Amino acid sequence: MIPLTAEPTIRRDEDDDEGEADLEDRLDSLEREQTRLERTVSGLARESNVSIGGSCPHCEEAYMIQRTDSMYCPACRNRTGM
Repeated sequence: MIPLTAEPTIRRDEDDDEGEADLEDRLDSLEREQTRLERTVSGLARESNVSIGGSCPHCEEAYMIQRTDSMYCPACRNRTGM
């Protein structure tokens, strides 16, 4: 009697390899776009004399924008005095 193996063999299709390569390309593209947007937002903040703070504690959908006397969230309009 021949013993059966406990683990089945896994085959990889060429489609899986192509799909994985497509996902890697999309991820790389999204990371480059995110970096461009971060640099643009930083430049706009610098030109506007504001700072970008941490994540909004109310909605967590945007970063807080800091001015001299207050911080506000552009997503939910939550405003906090400083």
